Amino acid sequence: MQHIYKPEEHWDPEIGFPAALAIGDSWFWYLNNSMLGTLVRHPDLSADHSNVQLVGYNGARLRNYVGDGRFADTVAHFLQPPYAETFSEFYISGAGNDAVDVRLALHADCSGARTAADCVDDVAMDALLGDLAAAMGLLVAAIRTGTQGTVLPRPIFIHGYDYPVPDGRGFGFGLIRSGPWLAPAMDACRVPADMALRRDIARALIDRLNDDVFAPLHDPDAHVIHIDSRGILRHGGGYTDDWANEMHPTNRGFARLFEAAWLPALRRYGIAR
Repeated sequence: MQHIYKPEEHWDPEIGFPAALAIGDSWFWYLNNSMLGTLVRHPDLSADHSNVQLVGYNGARLRNYVGDGRFADTVAHFLQPPYAETFSEFYISGAGNDAVDVRLALHADCSGARTAADCVDDVAMDALLGDLAAAMGLLVAAIRTGTQGTVLPRPIFIHGYDYPVPDGRGFGFGLIRSGPWLAPAMDACRVPADMALRRDIARALIDRLNDDVFAPLHDPDAHVIHIDSRGILRHGGGYTDDWANEMHPTNRGFARLFEAAWLPALRRYGIAR
């Protein structure tokens, strides 16, 4: 059976216990579909890996999962016996909301910018990436501490995002509204209304997150796997088929990311066929 347990749910033996702990933001929680929804429903996923325990919420920041963060106690709860021994793999998605909080680490006035480099505040960017790297390192260490008594390797998969398009589209479903996120941050910093420039700024941010925060943690020998999803979804012509809004893929987009980036990583551990 395929099931994603919310933090408040009790495990049901008739449904099955979760094989994975997923700690994540809206890419794991997205209402219409999500990366986790795509994962548990995929026909190539092994049946004994199709139940997942989810922690985190839409809008969650990476720092919320560690230290005195608002979800840190929940994460710690699932990293203690007997829960930790139940999980055979871990998934992490986080950092996008942290970047939005600091207006994408841009200069306060980018009105004269001609390139992404002109607009990025290097000091603010280094501070953002340093905070994210510290939080991600603490989270990986907490998982390893919680599973140190287990014999088999427990892989940790770190999701790296793809290049979004800051076109001002937010999320809407019934009375639920959220966003947009990127365009307002750029507007506040007076980034010119040049979509090519704005795409380049978003691309630069995703590259720095992957290259400076996620990739350094990639260590197959230690079973920490950076899932690099860059360049899979369109961010030019036809991009709205892949992107539901500024920050989240469509169902088709999630499926493309999963097929191209996630499945090869999961197959190496027998999680998928």
